[in-house]
Amino acid sequence: MKKILFTLLPLILSASQDSLQKKIELLENEISTIKQQVSQNSYDIEEGMPILEEVEKKNILDVINFSPELTLRFDKMKYKIGKTQGEDTKIYNHSDSIYNGEQRRDEFSKDFDVASLIRFKLKMSAKIDNTLSFNGSMIFMNSSQSHQRLCILSRDIKSAESSSVFDVERAYIDYTPNRDSDYASTFSFGLLPTTGGTPMQFAQNTKRKSMFPALVFDMNTYGMILTQKFTNDTFARAILAKAYTLRANFYPYQCNRENIDNANIAGIYFDKKINFLGSSLLSFGVNMLQDFKAHPYLGPDVGSSDSHILGDIFTYGIGLDIQKVANTDTTIFIHTALSNPNSNNKSDDYQIVATPTQTLADGKTLTGLTGFSEASYAKGQMIDSNGHSVYLGTNYYLTDSINFGAEYNYGSKYWFSATQGAEDMYNKLAIRGSATEIYSTWKFHKNVSAKLGYITMKEKYTGSGWHFGEPAKKDATQDVGYLSLKAKF
Repeated sequence: MKKILFTLLPLILSASQDSLQKKIELLENEISTIKQQVSQNSYDIEEGMPILEEVEKKNILDVINFSPELTLRFDKMKYKIGKTQGEDTKIYNHSDSIYNGEQRRDEFSKDFDVASLIRFKLKMSAKIDNTLSFNGSMIFMNSSQSHQRLCILSRDIKSAESSSVFDVERAYIDYTPNRDSDYASTFSFGLLPTTGGTPMQFAQNTKRKSMFPALVFDMNTYGMILTQKFTNDTFARAILAKAYTLRANFYPYQCNRENIDNANIAGIYFDKKINFLGSSLLSFGVNMLQDFKAHPYLGPDVGSSDSHILGDIFTYGIGLDIQKVANTDTTIFIHTALSNPNSNNKSDDYQIVATPTQTLADGKTLTGLTGFSEASYAKGQMIDSNGHSVYLGTNYYLTDSINFGAEYNYGSKYWFSATQGAEDMYNKLAIRGSATEIYSTWKFHKNVSAKLGYITMKEKYTGSGWHFGEPAKKDATQDVGYLSLKAKF
């Protein structure tokens, strides 16, 4: 046995050496491959590192500044309406039969449940370089006003599903190539800052959000603005834009605004800071809505099918805001405006009619679509007479953290205001009648404030915020008490 092992040992050793040699060669080949991969990866990293670093430098959190704003609001509303001229719309086949045969659009009152609203706004800003900057804001909102929505303005409230809404409210670029010049020009484009104009910032306790007077022009738009500086205190602005409206759920409480389907905007405005009784701002200008097409918020069952382009509307306005009156902590302002409609003789029609094949109980218009009212004010051409409005108010700081304010505005029978995008949820500047508001704000933390207020709105004519139909005499009062909490960072 030993002899056999000694005889085979050289063969075994020889075979082991061959196998070992092959394994060594394979290992050397793998090491060589790995070295090549490492070398290539090192080259890629070294070559790509400047690009990666540049991307990191342009990270959105490094470029854009974010500023959150949160508002929680509660409203207690009461609405009372007497007789409206020509209004005889009744309730037919109501589901619970309580109001069958009762007046639907007038001669009733309603005490609404407390309504709640939550709104979150995320403001964005970025200074790209000395000539270019970006500003924007995104907004989320939810309101409880669905089953008792005041916007429907009817005894038999028709529910609209309550849902959250989210949108980009504004996003625009400012480009000032000659910023150091005494006559600098700024070109702005995008979703423009055309809501929240002067003097509404005083009641909102914010900075001026729009370069345009709110009574003349307070709409959501996209397009272009050219701002020309003449002196440090004098500016002119021209706008070319397209109007649009945020979704109806952003305006849950009131119907005195319209949903814009189409309108071109052209306007020119001037403002000048002057020393008159204090630190004063004089603003004036003209705005044109060309090819204006819009339909009112009449409820979930009435849409835009009967809306048409009815013509153009010009609005002229002038206003004066005075802060630090006579070296006190008082602000006063007065604004006035004139609306001048130009009809193309086309009509909108939301009037319920009876035909040989229909009855009033159908609730249909002549074209067979769902209607709003039997009264004649629910149809017609663009209003054919000039309207006017006045808006005045005061604000006084008792301390650095507590202020009081009062505002009043009046609109005539044919007044139309371009305020579909008004940040005031009741859009009081659109009223054909009068509105009075008193409020107090308490800033109990540098970032948090509370506001308590009361509004009473008296409608003298139908069609507040509408651009069509012949206004009819109306006797309606809306009373609102509200409390809001706001946090800004």
